[in-house]
Amino acid sequence: MYEKKGIPKERILIKLPATWESILAAEILEKEGIQCNLTLIFSFVQAVACAQRGAHLISPFPGRVLDWYKAKEGRTEPTEPENDEGVVMCKKIYNYYKKFGHDTICMPASWRPSRGPGYETDEILALAGTDRMTIPAPLLEKLEDSDENIPRVLDPGTAKSCDEKELGNGMLHEKEFRYLLNMDGCGNDKLAEGLRAFIAETEKLEEIIRAKVHQSSH
Repeated sequence: MYEKKGIPKERILIKLPATWESILAAEILEKEGIQCNLTLIFSFVQAVACAQRGAHLISPFPGRVLDWYKAKEGRTEPTEPENDEGVVMCKKIYNYYKKFGHDTICMPASWRPSRGPGYETDEILALAGTDRMTIPAPLLEKLEDSDENIPRVLDPGTAKSCDEKELGNGMLHEKEFRYLLNMDGCGNDKLAEGLRAFIAETEKLEEIIRAKVHQSSH
């Protein structure tokens, strides 16, 4: 369809939620030369399965991971960035990818101030050096206005010496993926929440399209 419009496959990036079914769909698309962005990454096992199946890009959400843990544990006190559960997860993903030679791009998005108001760039700075980031304009402005030195935290050289063990002997299968995801409370809960939001927005779009089609036919 896109090729008929003169748009090459290289310009297309398909966004999919990181369920087991979508990860397998991405594997097929990637083999056909269509790159995929696997989103709603809230657990380590999702990220590993995406890389093992050849996904081009993943979007883990450190801020929403922190939200889940704070709500679950009733925490109101500040969290040091290095102890922020979302930061810990993204670091683990980055290190794993570099250690085991995965080319999948780790691009975190959705940020929270680990230490509370006034520290809005905590998670960004704690993950400096990751492959890419999605950063909203207000946070980019804060970074631009800051005189603070930004040291590189994540580095491919040091990542390769991390102590992460390879999951699934290099290829997770459905049974192990579902077990590990179900055992990850945050990953399981936030993925389901994200899917419900996706479905709700899709239904809104379908209703708008139906209304416009109905109007045009009268």
